[in-house]
Amino acid sequence: MLELTVFLSGALVMVLEMVGARVLAPHVGTSAVVWTSLIGVVLACLAVGAWAGGRLADKNLSRRGLAFALAGAGIGSGLTAFCHEAIGQWVTAAVGNLYAAAVLAAVCIFALPAFFFGMITPYTIRLRIESVDSSGATVGRLYALSTAGSIVGTFLGGFILISYWGSTTILWGVAACMLGLSLCHGGGKLRLRAALLALCGLMAVLAATYGRWHDGRALIHLIESPYNSIRVYEGVDWAQNGRAVRLMATDPGYSQSGMYLEAPNELYFRYTQFYALGPHFAPGASRVLMLGGGGYSVPKWLLSEKTPLAKPAEARVTVVELDPAMTDTARRWFALRDDPRLTVRHEDARAFLNRQRDQYDLVFVDVFNSHYAVPFQMGTREAAAALRRAVAPGGVMLMNVISAVEGPDGQLFQSIFKALEQSFAEVRVYCAGGEAPDRLQNLMVAAFPERRDAVEANPEARAEAVVVAGSGAAEKAPGAVDLSTMLASRYTGPCSFATPALTDDFAPVERYTLVLLRQ
Repeated sequence: MLELTVFLSGALVMVLEMVGARVLAPHVGTSAVVWTSLIGVVLACLAVGAWAGGRLADKNLSRRGLAFALAGAGIGSGLTAFCHEAIGQWVTAAVGNLYAAAVLAAVCIFALPAFFFGMITPYTIRLRIESVDSSGATVGRLYALSTAGSIVGTFLGGFILISYWGSTTILWGVAACMLGLSLCHGGGKLRLRAALLALCGLMAVLAATYGRWHDGRALIHLIESPYNSIRVYEGVDWAQNGRAVRLMATDPGYSQSGMYLEAPNELYFRYTQFYALGPHFAPGASRVLMLGGGGYSVPKWLLSEKTPLAKPAEARVTVVELDPAMTDTARRWFALRDDPRLTVRHEDARAFLNRQRDQYDLVFVDVFNSHYAVPFQMGTREAAAALRRAVAPGGVMLMNVISAVEGPDGQLFQSIFKALEQSFAEVRVYCAGGEAPDRLQNLMVAAFPERRDAVEANPEARAEAVVVAGSGAAEKAPGAVDLSTMLASRYTGPCSFATPALTDDFAPVERYTLVLLRQ
């Protein structure tokens, strides 16, 4: 039984850690800083717990002591399941610095269960050692079992559990398993531990009941997948005469997609309207590649009656979206419909680019969710070369980047700009957020395989582009940004940035972006 306890404890502590990233994501994001904080805090608490477990075993060795450690891990996991949402909200409201917030959230949410998990293995080893002569083999066997359990728990949590159950449900399951193991080790106060197990069950039921009630009142829907914790909620756009909107969020403080309920094909976010620059620069475009689906607002718009495409019946739109749950969410909550002109590929955007050899008139990139989750592999010099291969002659690539243009707050954009310059003949940037160049905002970066001077010097080509871009109904929608305003938002300052280009080998996006969180 001791060997089984060590194995299961090793597995469940890794399930706790894998789920931990999902628990922290809605509050502090999924950046390397968050993962570092979570791993560091859990390891520190495991170390302290191992020290305490060893001391306790030397002073008071009994199965009751092991049962105490197991029960502590179970109660700690239950408290984590019950309180993590409130703690996460409190930390993000009280602490503005992401580094401090991530560490504090990890400590407040996971320190207690990790500490008791750390006690289990050294205490079990002390119980199992019968002779000094065989102590080495005993220690090695039990640590091997604990490590094997951790391996199983890592794959179990990452591949299976979070694909089928919510984070809170998994945490309640960890709590129940640990309390069940505590009961199996006998000793006194069985009734107490049984009562604790029953209390955890009651708390789980109450939490689930309250969660469903709260979600129903707040119109919030939570969808968890191996890649994201997706929140869908509804609100009102008071800037547009109180129009009802539905929003999708995967990172704290940001919405990644939005839709007007009475006009699902209308573009809600200002920056998405800047994708109309694509048909303006490539008037005859029909082949479109969209990297990053999200709520599929741009693909819906391109294939709707509001399209800026010259020949919508001939349009072919390919969307590459990593998370199938995103597509399912778009179908269920954001009015995405089947269309023979639409092809959806569920895979990593960079992996798709590296493999495919087709060319497209328009390539749209919208994979940067926020400062909390920057897929650096899509902004590197190597990614730029792959994007260039995907753009047909006369086409254009448009990339949404959340950054400033100038100054230290513009380092993310500057590094991506330098990378694109090495593969494309011309790169332009438009301040889609309507802010000054030194302010944080959405930037629409346009990259061309050829210099645009010759094209724009041709009056007929320029007139055709203006007509095509204005033929759709995008400009007629309330709050829409007209084409002339988009073109006027082009950054015309010097582009000789000192920030080096991102590469696959060196991409310090956390250092470039996390400073922006103070704004």
